[in-house]
Amino acid sequence: MTAGVPGTGLGGLFYILAALLLPFRCFVRTLRRQRVNWKEAIKLTALGLAVFLGIWLTGLLLGLILGPTAMTLEAAAGVSAEMRAKSENILRWAAVAAGFVTLAVVLLAVQAARLFVRRR
Repeated sequence: MTAGVPGTGLGGLFYILAALLLPFRCFVRTLRRQRVNWKEAIKLTALGLAVFLGIWLTGLLLGLILGPTAMTLEAAAGVSAEMRAKSENILRWAAVAAGFVTLAVVLLAVQAARLFVRRR
C-alpha cells in the first residue's frame, strides 16, 4: 500500500486482484458448462489492468520527479548510494507485502465469520 496514491489501498488491491483473476474463473465456469459473459469479463479485466498500469505509471513519474530531490537530500546527509538502494528496495517490498498480508487477513476473517455466523 502506498499512502496518497489512489487505488493502492485494500479496496484497490482487492479490485485489481479480482479483475485480473476473473478470466480464470470464467474459464473454469466454461469448463463446467455454466453461462459466462466473456465480453463483460474481458472489459472488467481490461479495466483492472488499466488501473494497475495507472498506479505503476504514477509511481514511475513520482520517482522521476522526486528522485533527484531525494538524492540531493541524502547526499547532504552523507548517505551512500549503496545504502540508499538497499533501504529503498526493502521499503518498496515491505509496502507491497504489507498490503497483501492485510488483504489476506481481511479475507480470512470474512471467511471465518461466514462459518460461525448463521443466516436467518
